[in-house]
Amino acid sequence: MSKIIYLLSLFFTFSIQGQSIKVACVGNSVTYGSQVKERESNSYPAQLQEMLGNEYEVINFGYPGATVLKNGHKPYWNNSIFKRSKSFEPNLVIIHLGLNDQGNNNWPEHKEDFISDYLDLIEKYRSLSSLPEIIICKLSPSFSGHHWFEEGMRENYKEIQAKIDTIGVLAGVDIIDLQNPLYHFPEFYADDLHPAKEGATVIANKIYQFISGNYGGLKLPMLYGENMVFQRNVPLIINGTANALDEITVRFNGETIRTKVSKHGQWKVTYPAKGAGGPYKLSIRSTYSGDVNITNVYIGEVWLASGQSNMDFKLSKSLHGRSVIKDSLNSNIFLFSMDGKAHPSNHVFSLEDLTNCNASNYFQPSGWSNKPDAVMKNFSAIAYSFAYNLQKELKVPVGIVCNAVGGSTTQSWISREAMETTHQTISLLNDTHLNPLVHPWVSNRKAINLSKMRDFGVKARHPFDPTMLFDAGIAPIKDFPIKGVIWYQGESNAERHELHSKLFKMMVTDWRDKWNTPHLSFNYVQLSSINRPNWGKFRDSQRKLLSIPNTGMAVSLDVGHPTDVHPKKKWIVGKRLSRIALAKDYGLNTPYSGPMLDFVNVRNSVLEIHFTHANGLTTNDGKAVRDIEIAGADKVFVKAENQINNDIIEVWNKVVEKPRYVRYGYSSYTDGNLVNKDGFPASTFSNLVD
Repeated sequence: MSKIIYLLSLFFTFSIQGQSIKVACVGNSVTYGSQVKERESNSYPAQLQEMLGNEYEVINFGYPGATVLKNGHKPYWNNSIFKRSKSFEPNLVIIHLGLNDQGNNNWPEHKEDFISDYLDLIEKYRSLSSLPEIIICKLSPSFSGHHWFEEGMRENYKEIQAKIDTIGVLAGVDIIDLQNPLYHFPEFYADDLHPAKEGATVIANKIYQFISGNYGGLKLPMLYGENMVFQRNVPLIINGTANALDEITVRFNGETIRTKVSKHGQWKVTYPAKGAGGPYKLSIRSTYSGDVNITNVYIGEVWLASGQSNMDFKLSKSLHGRSVIKDSLNSNIFLFSMDGKAHPSNHVFSLEDLTNCNASNYFQPSGWSNKPDAVMKNFSAIAYSFAYNLQKELKVPVGIVCNAVGGSTTQSWISREAMETTHQTISLLNDTHLNPLVHPWVSNRKAINLSKMRDFGVKARHPFDPTMLFDAGIAPIKDFPIKGVIWYQGESNAERHELHSKLFKMMVTDWRDKWNTPHLSFNYVQLSSINRPNWGKFRDSQRKLLSIPNTGMAVSLDVGHPTDVHPKKKWIVGKRLSRIALAKDYGLNTPYSGPMLDFVNVRNSVLEIHFTHANGLTTNDGKAVRDIEIAGADKVFVKAENQINNDIIEVWNKVVEKPRYVRYGYSSYTDGNLVNKDGFPASTFSNLVD
């Protein structure tokens, strides 16, 4: 008999008899409600009681510090609460134990006993005369701020989660995963181990849904809706949630597939890969909770545009933006905007702003649009230019999603799973107040935005904080197939180029892993020019990131501004990104890059600089190359004389008798003028290894 059928029969039997279904919540301090204010009414068992109603009697049998291990430091078995939980004669037992077993005072020595001890605990409840149904839980999150995390607890936690899966199979019991979605909500925690009231609500709701089978009826993911675009030439996966064990009928363009909702409220169907086309009709019918009909669905190319303010820069505010909106309309381009509800501009966040500063509320989706409406006017200028120039060549529907946030850091877009893998990023993740690795501007802006947080009594999470924007803006869409990413970010990390390079590589790997696409295209914009320290070196560090497979870089140093961090010539940047995609991702024979440093030869007192993408190497004004310098072994750079011969630059200076190093475009605001015959500008470069 399935769990759902068993509980339903139990519910009706007890209702007829006028009795309550007894639910025993067995666990440790998380079940007990340690660190939850007014835990008697706000612990997860108390909230579960409210959700289930009077037909149930839910009792909290949590014991702080409890272990499954009989030889652990505080075995659940040895406390009187274990005896009371059995005397309660429950009809349903929910077990959430193991968090304390992961401690180094328990796990290393006794871990081989964990499965047998847990199975024994299950059997003790099964042998009760009430013959209860047993449900066990995967562990709720244990965050890296805990002092034991890097001393083995991280590995212990993973081992315990795996063993709980094994226990579920051996005991034949259902498992509820409490790590997800709580892992994306550290703001709902009181400390690194204990959920606060909000976290207890998440746990209670997840258990309530599993017990009742009520997942709120038929629901579709964020990116579904009228004028949506599916990625072509990959399996077409349609998924969603609905009430447990419901029947789902999906009909797409005349093809029907039926499936059943899992006990966890999830369903999906898969159609074979399809070529570009549309509009098609999509209907999804649930036997018991209604249906959804989408009239216009397209298949084409889907891209994500992300980063910070220069990617977020609105089409209506870009150079010639109004003309673009008027003259560059294309009904085969479909835009989807995810706008942050609390914009991190220079102001104090209101109570409403702070309430929205969590992973579940931060982004406001616009829905898909292909009309000259508010979505288009407020859409990313670069993303629209990219989509327009892509569609013009490919002649297929193009869908583009933008979730860029002004001022955001690279680390805010990386998952906790990734950030918790190295000591440096763990430090960055957990020490967010004036961390020396963080740009002072970022820390100061965060301090201003959150200055009233304590006054309002709200625990908020800032958009610049590590993992915040991943949790809010990437996790909800990672199951929607895309062709690739265009990325414009780095201004908030420019003072720490070595750290940025590490974080960027981590992010690319992380996103490819989350989309389960190892070769997901990732094309980014090299920072433009501005009179800010370190931007030349930072641009060169970005050039070196092209060593990451399946990446491309659009140079923008020639369209910068000496004082404005938001230069307005966005159409050019988007077009350059589209040329990269057309060449590298779609195989078109089209130029897409300016000159890129290949190697340097030393010939007496002259350096010969060789490039790739150098056909027709010249300058954009017919003059000598500007902002180019050389140095000897002392690494003291001086302005270089230069000339171009056969697509090679020769550079020298009589004061440098034995030149070894060259650099170009290293001025933060550079007037570098090196281009190839196609007019693409050369990247900032140097052969000096840091």
